[in-house]
Amino acid sequence: MAEHTLLRKLESLWGVPIFYADETGKNIQRLGVFSEKQNPLTVSEELRRSLICQAKEQNVPAICKIFGKIYFFCVQSGEEYYLSGPVCVEQLSYVEIHQFYKKYHMSVREERHPDRMTLNRMLNFVSFLYELLEGKDIQPDDLMEKNNLIEEKEIREENDTVRIELDKPDGTAYHHTYMEERYVMDCIREGNVEEINERASGLFEKAGILSKKHFNNQRNLAIVTTTMATREAIAGGVAPADAYRLSDYLINQIDQCQTMEEMIELNRRCLYKFTKLVADTRKTRNFSSYTEQCKDYISQNYHHKIYLEDIAEAIGISQGHLSRIFRQDTGEKIQDYILKFRVKRAANLLKYSDATLSEISDYVCFNSQSHFGSVFKEYMKMTPRQYREKYKRKEFYS
Repeated sequence: MAEHTLLRKLESLWGVPIFYADETGKNIQRLGVFSEKQNPLTVSEELRRSLICQAKEQNVPAICKIFGKIYFFCVQSGEEYYLSGPVCVEQLSYVEIHQFYKKYHMSVREERHPDRMTLNRMLNFVSFLYELLEGKDIQPDDLMEKNNLIEEKEIREENDTVRIELDKPDGTAYHHTYMEERYVMDCIREGNVEEINERASGLFEKAGILSKKHFNNQRNLAIVTTTMATREAIAGGVAPADAYRLSDYLINQIDQCQTMEEMIELNRRCLYKFTKLVADTRKTRNFSSYTEQCKDYISQNYHHKIYLEDIAEAIGISQGHLSRIFRQDTGEKIQDYILKFRVKRAANLLKYSDATLSEISDYVCFNSQSHFGSVFKEYMKMTPRQYREKYKRKEFYS
């Protein structure tokens, strides 16, 4: 169908998957562009039916929210219903992403942040989809009203006003959160070249203001980015001499930039180069490649159950041989390394998030909160609650 060809182009332009189904919601068809990605719309018949019922009742595109932050849409066209999402208008924490995947029984091995866009861009996407399918125009404000989202818009407008006030010289500029920053820095430290550009985009959109002059602001951001990325690369296993050599090169490149475009591009390239350096270092490090692969497997799967046989099978080695090599290289058992890794990630969340102890325990995959508490105390010499009270950053107190 020519209509579906246009919808595929719309998918590519907006970066949001579109599906279609009949009014029962039992069978859902993909348009193809995002066919390999997990999506709650293909998993949950209940979600599809809810969207379809809402669209039928109000006779305009339906918009629903999950967890108060994740949006899905449905547009009726004749006897077919076109569904789209998920989309976020703000950054989700690690814990929120994990809960989202668990709610729809999707594989936690492939957890990714849903696509992000502004509220206005999201509404324009739905309006455009409606006009393409039905030939009717609907304004974003009407969409908000029909879907009972007016109050949310007013809140966001108030937040925008506050944000403008914060941009004044006598105020503190709006800034990204620590968790958003940590999301990118973890990517560098783990050598995740596949995701670094995508993760960094959201961070740059909300970077702090370090100078009133736009060019100087970008230059200062580039220097700060290089400094932080250097430290993360070293933490990821890069020799300090190699990390500082790349840092010196990039800072000299910053000095040679003449335009804003060059500076912004260099800023993005900086994060990729350090991430690639970590990835390349891990391939050539003196540790056995099996040990490195084992650590990579743990860092990617620590938030669900890990069995030695699964690691060994993924790497292509026997369990006994893997255990011996890992202990020879690191001086510890694989299971002890997993527990310590989980405790470190939990400690980070205790300091820099509002997640409850139960949510954190579940996210880092302990059998129970009591088990989490005993293991945490064994490694950190205090309970999770005591650790949070001692180290939690002031900005996370209400």
